[in-house]
Amino acid sequence: MMASVKSTFALFVRVGLLLLLLFLTPVQLRAAELKLEAKLIWGTNDETSPDPTHKLVDKEMTEKLRKVFKWKNYFLVNRQKATIPSRSTRQIELSKKCTIEVTELQGPEVEVTLIGEGKLVNRTRHHLAKGEYFTIGGGDKNGCAWFIIVTELDEK
Repeated sequence: MMASVKSTFALFVRVGLLLLLLFLTPVQLRAAELKLEAKLIWGTNDETSPDPTHKLVDKEMTEKLRKVFKWKNYFLVNRQKATIPSRSTRQIELSKKCTIEVTELQGPEVEVTLIGEGKLVNRTRHHLAKGEYFTIGGGDKNGCAWFIIVTELDEK
């Protein structure tokens, strides 16, 4: 009788663990939505922007940008926050001439397609972690350039 109780108990424990594993597996496999911010930046050696609504990028970011790019001043043209559903694509309009398409991929990776004046400018894949950013380059003409900074937000 005692052996029968032990084996029945062991069977219940195994079944319980199996059910727990099956219950938790979909939660582990399901990716979370991605919250990000995209900034349209204009780089120039001019001291001011022809558009008074453009504000200078903060000093910390300006210094980081100067280490990579050749321009002296950087102006924020537009900033958009967006939520990208798991394994989906979302289009974000940053200006009438500039749009990005962001696709959340497996792992902490995104594919970003940069569209300028309706034409494909650049497509790139990047690892993206909370608080980190990467830059996607746009056009360079008349001594100026525009580009996008994409940051994953650390919002709960």
